[in-house]
Amino acid sequence: MTSLNSSLIVGEGLLTLLSFSILLFVIYHFAWKPFNKNLEDRQQKIQSDISAAAKAKESSEQTKTELEERLANAQIEANKIIRRANAEAEKLHDTILSETYQEQAHLIQSTEEDLELKRQSFARDMQESVVTMASAMAEKVLEREVSTQDHRQMIERFIQRLEQADEQTK
Repeated sequence: MTSLNSSLIVGEGLLTLLSFSILLFVIYHFAWKPFNKNLEDRQQKIQSDISAAAKAKESSEQTKTELEERLANAQIEANKIIRRANAEAEKLHDTILSETYQEQAHLIQSTEEDLELKRQSFARDMQESVVTMASAMAEKVLEREVSTQDHRQMIERFIQRLEQADEQTK
């Protein structure tokens, strides 16, 4: 009995070992391999996601740097435009001011010339009026007719006195 018992125990042990080996093969082939593959796939996906995130971060930092450079260049360009506009405004201001001064000087000169012409015209009119009045008064005072030569001399003396008086008032 002992040998039969021991062969049964050995047979059962071998059968258990065989069953356990088959079970390990089935578990390894149908459970462990897919489980490992899923773990590897997941690890690769995580790695690719990490790589993509790193690339996206790098790309966003590069884009940020480019945008900052563009903004700085735009600011520089805006400052140049403002400086040019200020310079042009200053030139325009100076031009308008210069034109205004020239126009003012022209108006003053024109007015002075006009006044001088009017003064000369007034002086001539006054001389004629004075000469006429002087002749009339001289005739009445003398009650005689004044010769042309006398008349002319009196008028010339009178005009000289008027011119001297006119120059003294200037």
